[in-house]
This record gives sequence, structure tokens and C-alpha cells, in this order.
Amino acid sequence: MKQSFLLYWTSVLVLAVLSVESAPSYGCGKAVPRNFSAGQTTSMVIPSTKGQPVRHYKVHLPATFKNDKPHAVVFSFHGHNGDMAKQEDLSQFSDKGLLIGNAGIIAVYPQGKAGTDGETAWQGAPYSDPRVDDILFVKTMISTLEGMFCVDPSRIYAAGKSNGGGFVNLLACTPSIASKIAAFATVSAAFYTTTFNGNCPTNRAIPILDFHGTADKVAPYSGGRSHNGTLVAVKTFRQGWASRNGCQGKPAISHRPRASDPQELVEIQTWSKNCRAGSTVIGYKIKKGQHGWPRRTLPANCKGAKRKNDCTTTVFDATASVIIPFFNKYSL
Repeated sequence: MKQSFLLYWTSVLVLAVLSVESAPSYGCGKAVPRNFSAGQTTSMVIPSTKGQPVRHYKVHLPATFKNDKPHAVVFSFHGHNGDMAKQEDLSQFSDKGLLIGNAGIIAVYPQGKAGTDGETAWQGAPYSDPRVDDILFVKTMISTLEGMFCVDPSRIYAAGKSNGGGFVNLLACTPSIASKIAAFATVSAAFYTTTFNGNCPTNRAIPILDFHGTADKVAPYSGGRSHNGTLVAVKTFRQGWASRNGCQGKPAISHRPRASDPQELVEIQTWSKNCRAGSTVIGYKIKKGQHGWPRRTLPANCKGAKRKNDCTTTVFDATASVIIPFFNKYSL
């Protein structure tokens, strides 16, 4: 009798924990707003409030979207002087067939505000507008999306390029918002010392995926001075996160299959030994890689012309073949 009683309450507790972990957002089952449709991208606006300016972002619903099934959310932040439309084209999170948790993803492309140089920027960069609270912007987007759509709150992710990648690092170093994001990916990121929120306080292990080219002249692999600020070297960034996550030893070195990368242009550095909570830190060192988003085809914005940075190609597609599988491994 006593054993049956204990088994009963153990089962109740397990079910309670599982229900909390997998509980979908309160937008589940609601009618989808008229201006939204599956497979399409729609612009959204957050009105000015609490001294903050009007904010804009684009939301792409997957082709298979149904508002009674929980979906992961992936934020993709553009770089300095970028915009949300170009970031959608560049980062490819709106492509068909991308799945996280066996469901299509809701891809979100936020728009930065003009910084001190008049160009769009994100919080943490030396040229960003100190009056703009981009972390509050992210929190507001999350709550808005959870109220409109069937979102899996345990599967929210952040990715970004250049200044947007530096901002993703700031999100990871800010516990109040990092607690809402399961994993982070940075691409050709500008890791200014001001994107670490001091000494980068963390309340949990943070899964980190980073891509950086050795020929990046905008945010150099070795770090240095830029825009009156200091950029942390990529090696220092990766090792720092490995240390915060409690990973031990040097990274394991591997490469992509020879069939796709016969010259071994891509070196994969993985910290996974004894990392807390099963987290990992993975860095892609792309030899001769410029200040771009790794992909095998040119973004539409390049109009078929190879030039530099975003208009260059490499031997793999970061989004479909690496970022999405990485995000799939982690949930809150």
C-alpha cells in the first residue's frame, strides 16, 4: 500500500513537471490574425511606450503552420547598417522545410534603431543609441508572439550577424532574457567588450554556436579596435563561454566531410567535455572566410554578383546544416 502510494505521487509529480516544461503559449488555438498566412512574412509594429521608440519586425510563419501546434521561434538580428528584409534574405530562416521539434519554425527579423552614426545598430555596440532598450524590445516581441501564436516557450532561439551577433552575445550575458532563450548562434560577430554586460553573468549553462572567417576585415578574427571600441578575439570569446559552462580541456578539432570540403577550409572546434547541463560551445573557423553568413549560394540581394562579405559563398550552408540541428538539441 505504501509502495503504491509513493508510486502514485511520483507519477503525479513527473506528469506535472512534464506539463510545465511542454506547456504551449496562451496563443494556442486562437484565430490567426487576417494579415498573417502560412508560408508568408508579415511586418509588425510595437507602439512607442515607456520612453522607447516605435519598433518594427517581420514574422514569417512556416508553410505548414497551424495555430494548435506549438512552434519554435528563431530570432535573426541584422548587422550594423542592416535591415530586417536583408537579414531574412541573408540568414535563410524562412526557407521551407526547416524543422525544430518536428514542427516548422516561426522566424522573426527585428529592425534595429539608428545609432549615434545614423545607421541601424543594436545595444552593446559603441555606436548604438544609449537611450534605446533593445533587450526590452526582445522581451516585448516574445510576449506578443506567445499571445498571438502557438509558441513552444521552451524553444526560443537567437541568431545574429556582425553587430547583431554581438547583441546575441549580450542577450546570452543578460540573465533576465537569457532565461527565455534556449540556445544562441553568432555569425561574423562584433564582440565589443560592451556586449558582455560586465563580466557576463549567467544563471545556467548556455549553448553557444559561433561562425567566423579568418579573412574578416570588419570584425577581425583576432579582435582589435573598431568604432572607438574594443573587439574581443574570437578565440577568447569561445574559450570564455567554455569556461562559463564549466567545460574542461581543449576543444576537439574536426572538419566537414571531405566530399564537401576537400581543402579542409572549415575547422570545427567543439568544447563538450564535462560541460554543465549537457551544454556545448562550438566554433567554426572558416579559412579565408570574409564578413558574411556561411552559405553555398548568394543571397538574392547580391543579384548574382560575387563581391565581398555577404556576397561571397563557402562550402556549407550554416543555417540549414548547422544552426537548425544545433538549436534542435536544446530546449529550456
